[in-house]
Amino acid sequence: MSEKTLVFKEAKKEDEVLDLSKFDIQAFTDTPDFQWNLDNIKREMKEGWRLYSVGYGNETVAALFLKSDSSTLFTKNTPIKLAFQGNGFSHQIKDFYEREAGRLRLQRLVNYCPADNFRMIGLNESHGYRKTGQMVGLKKTVQEWEKIVP
Repeated sequence: MSEKTLVFKEAKKEDEVLDLSKFDIQAFTDTPDFQWNLDNIKREMKEGWRLYSVGYGNETVAALFLKSDSSTLFTKNTPIKLAFQGNGFSHQIKDFYEREAGRLRLQRLVNYCPADNFRMIGLNESHGYRKTGQMVGLKKTVQEWEKIVP
């Protein structure tokens, strides 16, 4: 069986952002700090986050945000849509982050992960991330993880 490959596409146009905001809301677990809606997405983008759709075939299976400074790529993503979990897509997202950091010549990756998302915590650990000890978000429920990129 061949590997199922994801397509990552930055939402640059207003209609792309609007379409992604309407993405099957049941695919996402809203955190206490972020609810998936157009206003919150636009707020993130005004703060410098770039929005990407993660697609497989004709389906959007997740969404992610990226932001960078001179040395670090900051990342956060929604969970994989339930019907597509277990296909290795989360690993492909982590690989995408590393490729993007390399393309931008950044030495550090930071991922924001809800403190109670045990799947993402395990994924971060398996990809060589470590906790920084920083809790972020309005209610301090999101853990910061980092990885130094070789």
